Amino acid sequence: MTLTELMTRFANPDAMQALTLSDKLMAGLVTTILGMGITFAALILLQFIVSLMDKILNKKKTVPTRAVAPSALVTKKQQETKEQHYRDDNELVAVIATVIAMKMKTSVDNIVIKNIEKLDVRSPAWNMAGIIEQMNSRL
Repeated sequence: MTLTELMTRFANPDAMQALTLSDKLMAGLVTTILGMGITFAALILLQFIVSLMDKILNKKKTVPTRAVAPSALVTKKQQETKEQHYRDDNELVAVIATVIAMKMKTSVDNIVIKNIEKLDVRSPAWNMAGIIEQMNSRL
């Protein structure tokens, strides 16, 4: 019996009762492989469609820039980065001091922050969001 005949018989519930156990197992295996293959092919097609849409919708526009000496460009970027980092640190200290003062119900003048260390977060964003939500629900 060929696979085509077997699958035709397997589709009919009345004819399926007359099949032997080995024919039923073979038809079930073929059905499983066929279903998984179609699902896998659809997922691959979906992946290509999503990547194509990403390329189409997220085109980066190139803006022509004037030529600048590389050394001047590097030093300018370094200075901007250092200034931005310094501003961010000052803002961070102010925010942390304000939060501590609010929790302790005291003035910011009574709080001295000596050292701030940034912890290396290795948790995914969804995990951190869940932790933050849980902590906020306790307040």
